[in-house]
Amino acid sequence: MKSKIFFILLFILIFIIISSFKVQFYQQITISAIGDIMAHYNLQRYALSEEDKYLCLFKATNKIFLEDDLSIGNLETPICDGLPIEGFPEFNAKGILVDAIAQSGIEVLSLANNHSLDQDFYGITTTINEVKKRGLIYAGTGNNTRDAKKVVIFKVKGFVIGFLSATWTTNIIQRVIKKDKPYVYRVPMQHEKMVDEFCKKINKAKKNVDLLIVAYHAGKEYVSTPIIEKKKLLKRFANSGADVILSHHPHVLQTIEYYNTTDNRKALIAYSLGNFISAQARYIPALRKKNNWIYDSVLSKTAEGVILQFDVVKWDKKISIVY
Repeated sequence: MKSKIFFILLFILIFIIISSFKVQFYQQITISAIGDIMAHYNLQRYALSEEDKYLCLFKATNKIFLEDDLSIGNLETPICDGLPIEGFPEFNAKGILVDAIAQSGIEVLSLANNHSLDQDFYGITTTINEVKKRGLIYAGTGNNTRDAKKVVIFKVKGFVIGFLSATWTTNIIQRVIKKDKPYVYRVPMQHEKMVDEFCKKINKAKKNVDLLIVAYHAGKEYVSTPIIEKKKLLKRFANSGADVILSHHPHVLQTIEYYNTTDNRKALIAYSLGNFISAQARYIPALRKKNNWIYDSVLSKTAEGVILQFDVVKWDKKISIVY
């Protein structure tokens, strides 16, 4: 009897000792991010003439996206099956482009950019419908202002991830904002009130997720160095709580850097990932006629893009981004 009591007490003692130690858990996921998925007219004509249609544009890279845990891109064209395909300056592509995106392993799309309104409110609605139909995650547009501005939260292998998307402009196309109308989340760099609202949204969202990814479409096109205003703003997003900031619009590659935030985190900022799919470099001969050597030398770089791949590590509830 005494020996039985001894073993029970020993078991309780061991349990108490083990429980007093802080148990640490290790988790890791791999995320890939790409730049602009564009739909220039000649590129679409080529793709649609191929047997596997738009999927032919992704064949060289889909193995990467199918093997990671999450892939994110910027879809810079409306998707309207009821309208003809169009290229620059007012894009439109077919729904099977979204099929190709999904089949290639890309799960998340930023829909807020300067071409979001190219096919008016109709284009926003049809694009959302096509993306939803394929089960893809999206942010940046919505069938009303509330949906367009929301932070999308989802889980990947135990990680709670938040995704928020906005653009600084919709080109010259503007529409009267109504709460019940389709909307593109616009946050102009110079509009302090809207920027402040965006930063507060980031700060609030960060409290509910492990990792917060912000996509922001802004900057000066065809320059390899991000403009000062954009650098300051993206760092402000990081200080507000963003862990990863993916920026687009320049159509050429720009800096990727770690940034030490004011709350001692290391945020990853990609100022521009360049074009992922486009035929923008085809426009160089026309621009050469303007005798502008800057366009001649820089626009050739629109054929360049990068797949940014990084690991997100969770060690005892602490998040690290390994690039």
